[in-house]
Amino acid sequence: MNKPEKLRVQIFIYMIAVFFMWFALSSALTEILYYLEDKRGVEFPFKFYIVMDFFQMVLLVLMNIPFFHFLIKHIDKPVQKIICGVNKITEGIYDEKIDVESNNELDQIKNAVNQMAEKLAEAEKIKQNAENERVLLFANMAHDLKTPITSIIGFSKALSDGIIEDEKKQAEYISTINSKAVRMNNLIDRLFEYVKLESADNKLHLEMIDIAEILRNCIADVYAEYEEKNIQLEIDIPDQAVIKNADKLELSRVYTNLLNNVIKHNPEGIRVSVKMSPDGQTVISDSGERIDKELAEKLFTPFVSGDSSRCSSNGSGLGLSLACKIIKKHGGELSFVQNEACNADDMGYTKSFIVKL
Repeated sequence: MNKPEKLRVQIFIYMIAVFFMWFALSSALTEILYYLEDKRGVEFPFKFYIVMDFFQMVLLVLMNIPFFHFLIKHIDKPVQKIICGVNKITEGIYDEKIDVESNNELDQIKNAVNQMAEKLAEAEKIKQNAENERVLLFANMAHDLKTPITSIIGFSKALSDGIIEDEKKQAEYISTINSKAVRMNNLIDRLFEYVKLESADNKLHLEMIDIAEILRNCIADVYAEYEEKNIQLEIDIPDQAVIKNADKLELSRVYTNLLNNVIKHNPEGIRVSVKMSPDGQTVISDSGERIDKELAEKLFTPFVSGDSSRCSSNGSGLGLSLACKIIKKHGGELSFVQNEACNADDMGYTKSFIVKL
């Protein structure tokens, strides 16, 4: 495709062409009249010259009609279509593209406006998805808080009214109220962390760190719980340092969350593998039960967890969402795969979380 000619060049060439054509015809006519007067002795009346001047003016106008047609076709109509397209964008209509062919700078303006409309449409879609996610987040939060609040109200009412006289039963009620309150507090803390990560003002404290050492420390923190659950742990981490530009605290939170996720959502006695490649990719696999495909696709959505498929009441449903957001803020990716997709089926591992930095 040839590069479009510049509009000013097009107009200049057209005007020069019209001028020379008119000049040539006018000069030819003047030479003919001069020849007839001087060589042939023909005398033309004054009115004749007035008519000839008028004829030249009409000729000049007629010769410029194609020029006016050029202006209308290649400038006026495209400009009107571009203005119409911009007006639609201001009205929030982004899916109608401007379709003009002017072979000049107006094509560049058209392309720029169409690209702007596409980016605005993408931004609007992202904004709508974020709004839907926010509404779902608060709806799920209200749902998750309602159950413990209802329990607290019921038990505290029974205690305050003196309905429960047995001291042992009273102690059980008080313990239940405390555990429900702690669960609510943990949920609110997780929610605060999630909202804080979404804030544009929240910045990662990036530094060049050894992420292999970070992962070892996180494994050490949960090792006692793995032994209590009789979980067989296989570790394959490079001995040499794996240096990455990352936030030490936030990355530790991701690794710890994924390691705790194995304990919370799997039965005792499973096998777990933690591997880190020299480039920093970390794979945490386990041999627990698979997750339903529909649930697996929403695993990183706030308040979605594997509880429904594994009959567990553990977890807030925010841990994986937090981990995913932290990795994305690092410019990396957190993904979940099962069976053949993780190439670990021969080792008995059914599913894996993969962290790429």
